[in-house]
Amino acid sequence: MTQASVVHDDKSQLKHIKREVYLVGAGIIFPEQLTIETVEILTKCKRICTNLQESNLEGLPQDLRDKCISLWSLYQDGRVRTENYSDVFHAIVELIEVDSPIAWLTPGHPVIFDSVTASLLKEGRSRGWNLRVVPAISSIDTMLAELGYDPANGMLIHEATGLVKRRIPVVRSIAMMLLQPAVFDVNVAIIYEKGAGPDLSPLRDYLCEFHSAEHKCAFIRSASKLGEPELVTWVALCDLASVPYRLVAGSTLFVPPA
Repeated sequence: MTQASVVHDDKSQLKHIKREVYLVGAGIIFPEQLTIETVEILTKCKRICTNLQESNLEGLPQDLRDKCISLWSLYQDGRVRTENYSDVFHAIVELIEVDSPIAWLTPGHPVIFDSVTASLLKEGRSRGWNLRVVPAISSIDTMLAELGYDPANGMLIHEATGLVKRRIPVVRSIAMMLLQPAVFDVNVAIIYEKGAGPDLSPLRDYLCEFHSAEHKCAFIRSASKLGEPELVTWVALCDLASVPYRLVAGSTLFVPPA
């Protein structure tokens, strides 16, 4: 059998392999918040695709770090975010066609505000991959701990831009978490250190239709390293648009019940 025949046969065999794909979360504090289950999955995977930067991966054991492929360089500042996500998605699909099992390791929980995960789920179902979503600690979990707030008392979760654009009614008696205020009505990627920040006045004005201008809310950014303090900035709704971007970047807006 010629070498060309061997290569052809190898490719034919690959086509018939049922792709095994794991969608796993890195937690908020990495790698300390990786679950035992996630570590076991990463250990058995041949490749680990991730949007974590190379420097973040240094906390992993060497055997796992050697299998990691960081796709962070595909996220470009000032570019339409959906284009960044599309490039990352297609890079992962190409790797899935070569190796199995493979993992997609993304910060927080894999299905909470992760467009790449959503695309992989859709693609995997159409291609017949063996897909598994593995739960992880999300920013929602860490923020509830930081606030000491029990969601049994009621809590709504919305994306900040969607709340205003779709004019979703706000229930004054129920707490809200508004995700991604740092990119409110902005469809391009922003590097926090460089960004001037979005105009939050439409969000302020909309919330003031339901709450008083003096109603207190908080921008919350969870710690991403052990020993690092979380950042909670309380502000009246009337001052929402004047908060410095360094305090808004990477945060979620918590609006308590009236």
